[in-house]
Amino acid sequence: MSRSLTHTLDRIGQQGAYVALYVTLDWLSLIQPFVALGITPWNPPAGLSFALFLSQGWRLVPATVLAIALSDVILRGLTMESAETLPSALVIALGYAGAAWLLRRRVRISLGLEGHRDLLWLLGIALAASLAIALVVVAIFAATGRAEWASFVTVAVHFWVGDVIGIAVLTPFLLLMSGWRGRLRAVPHNPVEMALQLAAIGLGLWVIFGLERSDHFEFSYTLFLPLVWIALRGGLIGATWGIVATQLGLILAVQLKGFDAATVTQFQVLMLAVAVTGLVLGSVVDERRRAELWQKEHEAELAHAARGTATAELARALAHELNQPLTALVGFARAAQTHLDAGAGGDPAKAKTMVDRAAQQATRAGEILRNLREFLGRGDLRVERRDLPSILRHALETMRPLSEQHRVSIDVRLAPGLPDALVDPIQVEQVLINLLRNSIEELAASEGGHAREIVVEARSAPGDPAMIEVTVRDNGPGFDADIAARLFTPFATTKQGGMGLGLSISRSIVEAHGGRIWVEPMPPGRGAQIRLTLPQDQARASE
Repeated sequence: MSRSLTHTLDRIGQQGAYVALYVTLDWLSLIQPFVALGITPWNPPAGLSFALFLSQGWRLVPATVLAIALSDVILRGLTMESAETLPSALVIALGYAGAAWLLRRRVRISLGLEGHRDLLWLLGIALAASLAIALVVVAIFAATGRAEWASFVTVAVHFWVGDVIGIAVLTPFLLLMSGWRGRLRAVPHNPVEMALQLAAIGLGLWVIFGLERSDHFEFSYTLFLPLVWIALRGGLIGATWGIVATQLGLILAVQLKGFDAATVTQFQVLMLAVAVTGLVLGSVVDERRRAELWQKEHEAELAHAARGTATAELARALAHELNQPLTALVGFARAAQTHLDAGAGGDPAKAKTMVDRAAQQATRAGEILRNLREFLGRGDLRVERRDLPSILRHALETMRPLSEQHRVSIDVRLAPGLPDALVDPIQVEQVLINLLRNSIEELAASEGGHAREIVVEARSAPGDPAMIEVTVRDNGPGFDADIAARLFTPFATTKQGGMGLGLSISRSIVEAHGGRIWVEPMPPGRGAQIRLTLPQDQARASE
């Protein structure tokens, strides 16, 4: 059997299973049908179909049309020849397929709902699409006489609520379950806690419905509390489990109570609010966890880069400092050789040999240190095209705790249309962190009750269209003239106990990028201002 034929048979089998599951779910959810159309207050087939449209696209349309038509014939008394059967099935299938295409191809959400944005777009498009589909389908039924125009709005609302609650409850659950192995590692596997959470859901339902014939809708807030707990502990995947459990419990409760369709729909609107709350809260929790795991990995990477650069700069500084006494040693040795050659006693030949060897070794040491300095000066840059605002944002996030601790405000001013930079983002971020930290610490040490402010500006460098100019300015005490002149040299510092390597490292990084960094003169007591230039991405700037 050919591979293509096997693939075709597998697809037919999968779509056949989908049709069977669709009809089964429709049959199970056919509770308290509204009017002759058999509209249910909860339509899980809509959630199933929407999840599959998101993953499989338009090719699922024929199977969905068949599934809807079969459900209408088997469960709602329609026939394939009825004027509304195929048109309504086509509207539903094409409507949800189009909404899924919009989410995947235009909005480009992740099927794993990896970001808060993905979930909000999914819910927003689902709400709009299900409402549009409800209006068109009910209009078809009204036009064929199966529904009355007088009750058009009421019927459409019931249709919409059933579909949208089916999507809100089931679609995120199915999307996340498709990748459950990786996600469940982040969910607490505590059976005692999970049992308590399920018990809390059951308790909330009991408080609302209790043992009386009537319901206590005023206690509906009790359904939110377990979902908040579950979402905070389990994130989005936990929230989807909790929502499914709550929905099943709610449907079971209203069935046991024997409520009419209007009351059930009322509770389904409540369930929609509960589901959206749980999903959004779970997504926020996941987003925060991802950010914390990243704001840790990124700090470790920055620390590693800082240690490596600091070590290299220190080696360069030491090489520079040691090369001078070694050079002097060579001069002294040659002077001693000259004196011995003049016949000053002893064994001149042996003295000459020893002094020659000393001079050779001293010269060799100087060459080794010079080679080391040149090697370290070349550095190791991983240059890529990056937008400078994102690098600056990361630096600000890293320095936020320090700036908040010392009550320093940081104002960022970016020129419109700022081009991308061609830089090593980690190294440049380290430069910005060094400059910001210096300004914050100087402001914290300054006296006076004035507001502590830092301004960061970025623009195309005046007179040099190939570079971007960044300015970091504060309203602190500023630099003395003698310090400003040697600020970027190794071991120059204004801090008590400082090593004086931070700005020297920054200069090395900027110059390795082909830019420069300097102190902009400011009037005494009017603050400090440092400027630096970095290369633009010329290929992107010319587009």
